[in-house]
This record gives sequence, C-alpha cells and structure tokens, in this order.
Amino acid sequence: MNNLFSLYVLNKKQNNFLIFSSIIAVALLLIRVKITHSFYLLFLIWNLILAVIPYIISNFIKIDFSLKKYNFKNLFFIVSWLLFLPNTFYLITDFVHLNNTNLIQFCFDFILLLSFTIAGFYFGILSIFSIQQQIQFFYTSKTSYLFTISISYLCAFGIYIGRFLRFNSWDIISYPLFLAESTFNCLFENETWTFTLGLGTLISIANLLYIKSKSNI
Repeated sequence: MNNLFSLYVLNKKQNNFLIFSSIIAVALLLIRVKITHSFYLLFLIWNLILAVIPYIISNFIKIDFSLKKYNFKNLFFIVSWLLFLPNTFYLITDFVHLNNTNLIQFCFDFILLLSFTIAGFYFGILSIFSIQQQIQFFYTSKTSYLFTISISYLCAFGIYIGRFLRFNSWDIISYPLFLAESTFNCLFENETWTFTLGLGTLISIANLLYIKSKSNI
C-alpha cells in the first residue's frame, strides 16, 4: 500500500511540471501568433488538450480485477483511456508541419513543436506509469513491464491510424465499421509495421527509462 501512496504523492508533485510545460508550450505558440500574425499551428493547443484527457482518466482507473471491485464504471474508464492515450504521443508527428524556409522561423517552430511534444509525452508517460505501478502492486513487476511495452506499441499503432489513416478517437463511435475495416486492411502494409515498430520502440524506451529513474529514488 505504501507504493500506491507514494504514487499518489508523486503524481501530485508532477502536476506542477505538467502545468509549467504546458504553459511554456502555449506561450511560445501565442508569441508566434503575435509575431507572424498567423494562426498556423494553433491546432497544437487542441492536440495538447487531447493529450490531457488520458492523464485525467488514468487517475480514476483502479487496476483490481477481482469480481467484487470490477465494475462497468471502471471498465468505461479503462476503454476510454486506451482510446485517448495515443493522443499524448501523437504530438511528435506534428513535426511534419515544420516547413518554414526562413532559418530563424524554422528554429523557433522547431522549439515550439518540441515544447508541445515534451508536454504531450510527459502526460503519456505519467499516465502509463500510474497504471503500471498499480499492475506491479497487484500482480508482478514482469507483468507491469510487459504491460508498459505492449501499451507503447499499441499507442504507436494508434498514432499511425490517426496520422496516416486520418481517424481520431471519436471515430470509434461515429464510423466504427469503416474504422474497423481500414484498421484491418492496414495490417497488411509494410509501412504500418515499420512506423509502429519504430515509434513504439521510442515510446517504450521513454517509458522504461522513466520507470527505472523512479525505482532508483
């Protein structure tokens, strides 16, 4: 139980950094709007909001699959978390919008996109970490690490669906059959596996390094 309490305290402390990193990212974007008089990249704020959702949801999930505590409400939170979690790491793909020919503007936009990516990644890593710690408490460390790696690759696959197939989390309700068909078909594309394995490995490393750093404290 001490581990779960420590996790609760840790999450409270990390909230300040999450808020700070998000404010920095948004401030840089507003500076860009002020200087360039352009609303280009303003969509990053929406993408960051989507990254916040799974972090919030993860705080309501209780990983205890005993029949007495397993209920529809908890299942709803778990499914919602899985659907929105890829949004946290999705921000890294927004670097495709980095195409300004002006060197100074290019560097500024790079820093801007990097700030949003860091904020999004941190929301995702903390979200996964909170669930991983619960799994480790109720089951085993091996199971929790397997969960972390598996969810990392699932996120990468979800990002592929969002970036290249242009679906979003809401489409599972709006266009479930079309989404299912498109997802199934892309499983036979080499591009799908290359992207998923590459980005999934990056996300896995980021998550495992964070877990390792916290286990040494």
